[in-house]
Amino acid sequence: MTIVAFVVLMCYGGGFGTMPAFAADYFGPKNVGPIYGLMLTAWGFASAFGPLLIAHMRETTGSYRGALHVIAGIMAISAVLPILVRPPRTRDAGTTETVSHPSARAVAGVRP
Repeated sequence: MTIVAFVVLMCYGGGFGTMPAFAADYFGPKNVGPIYGLMLTAWGFASAFGPLLIAHMRETTGSYRGALHVIAGIMAISAVLPILVRPPRTRDAGTTETVSHPSARAVAGVRP
């Protein structure tokens, strides 16, 4: 159990390294600040109200079962979302061509 606990604890800080990189790749480097701020706000909101939700459901039903099912559903949705969502499409100023990702410009033949 100790080994599992340490593996989970080692992974916890990974979000602080991967979330800004994800935001930069997805929304572009100039938008990292506001988007990462929103991500941290959502993380803080969940850390404040998640335990309150679990406690409320435990008090009303007498069991943690319903709360854990709600959390499992939210986690399942959050695991599927990155597969379904694509980066927003951007329009280059000099062309009428729409590209889906900054790195796709080279593939599309658009010069910076």
